[in-house]
Amino acid sequence: MKKYLLTFFSIAAVLAFVSCGSTPTAEPETEPEPPKQEEPAPVVEEPEPEVPAEDFSKQNEELLSQAEAARKKAVDAGAQKYYPDVFSATDKYYSDVKAEITSDPNADHSEKLKDVISRYEALATASTAKELKLKADEYGLSDADAEKALSDFEASENGKDMRANADKALAAYSALLLKQLAEMAKTERSAALAAKKNADSVKAGVAKKADYADASNTFKKADASFVTKDMEGAYKGYRIAKNAFTKLYETIAAKRAEAQAAIDRAKKRVADAENYTKEADTIAPLEGDVAGIEKEDAVLLEEDKFANPDDAVIDVESSEEAKKAAVIDEAITAAAEAAEKASEGDVK
Repeated sequence: MKKYLLTFFSIAAVLAFVSCGSTPTAEPETEPEPPKQEEPAPVVEEPEPEVPAEDFSKQNEELLSQAEAARKKAVDAGAQKYYPDVFSATDKYYSDVKAEITSDPNADHSEKLKDVISRYEALATASTAKELKLKADEYGLSDADAEKALSDFEASENGKDMRANADKALAAYSALLLKQLAEMAKTERSAALAAKKNADSVKAGVAKKADYADASNTFKKADASFVTKDMEGAYKGYRIAKNAFTKLYETIAAKRAEAQAAIDRAKKRVADAENYTKEADTIAPLEGDVAGIEKEDAVLLEEDKFANPDDAVIDVESSEEAKKAAVIDEAITAAAEAAEKASEGDVK
């Protein structure tokens, strides 16, 4: 029994020794690795849809139409006659712009087209100003600012400057002619009225009825032109009426002078005859009725009943046109001064 116990303890001791010698050293604890994250799939960028370029073709067509209308306006105003070089250069520029539009009709050509329109419109305005300048020259009138504006117009290099200078010239010449022709018309009106009074003094309405009526109607038409501010028409009308009344007066006065001279000669002959008769009667007085010699109380001619010549006088100062013309001077002068000030402001 003891033998078995000894053997058991021996084996147990050996096992305990072996067990103590084989105990492993504790290793340090490590953090668990995080789970691997899957890489996101690459994002495939889809191409943005192409936005079609803006189409300006319709706008170009509308501006081309406006350019054609502006060109026609310039032609009608006489631009080819007054400014042939500027008109030719504008036409060349317009042709180049149209060629660009043909090659790229959808692009925006508005800037150049608007410049073309401005150039043609300026040509039309400058041509109108040129016509007014010629009228001013005809009447001996001039305006330095207006002439400079026309000169600057021809030297301008773009439509904007061309229009600005053409507008200045037109405003200046309009003011000049309105003011000066109004003064000239008023002067001619006074002269025509004076000439008419002279014609009335020699009874022109009786002696030259048709010519007198024509002159009076011309005067009335001039009044109508004056009222509507057609100063050139009024001036010319008054001048024509003045000359007509003057001619009537001079013609009738000359004939009256001739008639008076004839009367004076006849009176002298009568006086000479009477003196001869008295002398003869003293030498050999006649007795009784003598054939061929009327009695003293005999009526040789029927009584002449003339109509009142004053009834033939045509009143040209009581018409509505005349009344308006008489009071419109201030309005015309004010309008001319306003236009002149506007022109000066533009030039500055």
